[in-house]
Amino acid sequence: MAYAGDPWNGARFDAVFPGNGRHWSRPLRGPGDPKEVLPMTSTARHLAVISGGGAALGVALALIASGVVPRAVAAPPPAYELAPLPEDIDSITPLEAAARSVASCAAPCRGIVYAWTPRMPLSRSGIPNVVEAAGSLGVQVVLVSTEELLDYAAGHHPGAVGGIAFADEMLEVGALTHAPAIVVHSGSEIVGSAILGYKRAEAYESLLGARLAESGAVPSTALSSTRNLRSPSTSSLPTHAVRTGPAPQATIDRPAVGLPGAYFRWVPGTRKVAYESDRSIYLLDLDDGENSVAPGWIDFVPTPDGRYFVTPGPGNEGLTFFDARDVFSAAERNRSMAVEAIFTDMRMRDQYPSVGILARDQTGTRYRVLTSWFEGLLYRDYEVSVNAATGASSVRPIGEPVVPCDGYALSTPIMSQDGREVAARDERTGTTKIFAIEEEGRCTEVLDFGMGTSKVAWHASGQRVAFSTPRRGRGGAGGEGIFVFDRASGEVAAVPGSSGASRLAFPDFVGDDVVFLVPGDATGAGSFFRLVGGME
Repeated sequence: MAYAGDPWNGARFDAVFPGNGRHWSRPLRGPGDPKEVLPMTSTARHLAVISGGGAALGVALALIASGVVPRAVAAPPPAYELAPLPEDIDSITPLEAAARSVASCAAPCRGIVYAWTPRMPLSRSGIPNVVEAAGSLGVQVVLVSTEELLDYAAGHHPGAVGGIAFADEMLEVGALTHAPAIVVHSGSEIVGSAILGYKRAEAYESLLGARLAESGAVPSTALSSTRNLRSPSTSSLPTHAVRTGPAPQATIDRPAVGLPGAYFRWVPGTRKVAYESDRSIYLLDLDDGENSVAPGWIDFVPTPDGRYFVTPGPGNEGLTFFDARDVFSAAERNRSMAVEAIFTDMRMRDQYPSVGILARDQTGTRYRVLTSWFEGLLYRDYEVSVNAATGASSVRPIGEPVVPCDGYALSTPIMSQDGREVAARDERTGTTKIFAIEEEGRCTEVLDFGMGTSKVAWHASGQRVAFSTPRRGRGGAGGEGIFVFDRASGEVAAVPGSSGASRLAFPDFVGDDVVFLVPGDATGAGSFFRLVGGME
């Protein structure tokens, strides 16, 4: 039997019974329901898992070197968000069992380990896709809990006392950089760095096939659909020691609803942060700490001027635009679910949008929206104008969708606010890079961070970026937190008070300040957003 879900946040209990392979799923209502679950680990407010464990974790930071909050009312998640698990696949395999499975995989055996969390809806939705891809490649697949791996890394898992070699290797290759994350192994040896992000089955098959081919585990004739990847750049971030950021002018903590997902965004021109929790979107007011419900179910992303929101439509129906004035007005009246979209682009069906402004004049504003994780990257430009008489906005696509950076295998991309650059993880090198987007989607590599990071948050100027770093390995200390890189000076500054920041969520700028998520813990403390001022 396998357990997946967070009883503190209204998740579900998913079980596969080994005797008959039957799958059972039902809502959880609180601790002890259902009675069959095994004891909670120290991250009880995260995901309850089958086994627990730990010793202290340190982060290998090669780059930088040398109380209860009332829940706002939201509609229940639609049924399409909980795709059924494939047959004969446990939703969670304990780390120690996963390690034994990999250790018994003698060559020519090969397989993948998929780390996921119910905190991120697409992480759960990717399970059928990765299972399909693994079946096409003829490799075994094991699903493990990101939260259990976090427990192991942080020292709250019994297996960490003596160590689980395969779990240590997963940490080393960056399996906690994001969720979902895939670790590929040939025999019992890991091949390359972790592959990040939700993708369609055919995209997983291409990436996994290419990775297995690096070890000779898959004949090259079986990889006719795999793209040729470019050679890595030699440019990288400076490797001098990180400095501590300036003493913060002010630090503000504001409570969040439940346990938010990884992708939250400041709404420019306001004091609000948009975030997802339990498949609902919330707007947090940084001034008074109030949370209100917004439309959408995932990744409710504001434009750089705060005038509109874009979000993946339900049921994969396409990229959806909302007028921010309608959203805020409805939120004040507790009627966010009644807000109607002003435009939906059926040609843009991918996830995780980011937005830049290419130009603006008296006739309107030209936005560029980039999406990702299904078939590489994709962007499209839009002209948005406002009727002077009625105040109604009109959205018009400009040209066809464009596939930028063709020839690269990129994940977790975020576009700069001017729409001219993108920061993304290069799956070939396992490092975060910045690319300039040129005519017709051609890309020029501008900077290689030299290591894997979280998604990158862009300052409005484009000259500063913020990111977090993954936990790597057990033991040691230091290097954890949020960092800001100044592209002009080459300095990397640690954000004060960020050592407890979520490793699965990435930060954002609020003007010149930095905001990040601090997740709840086993003591009963709830999740909150921390705003640190004075980072300019």
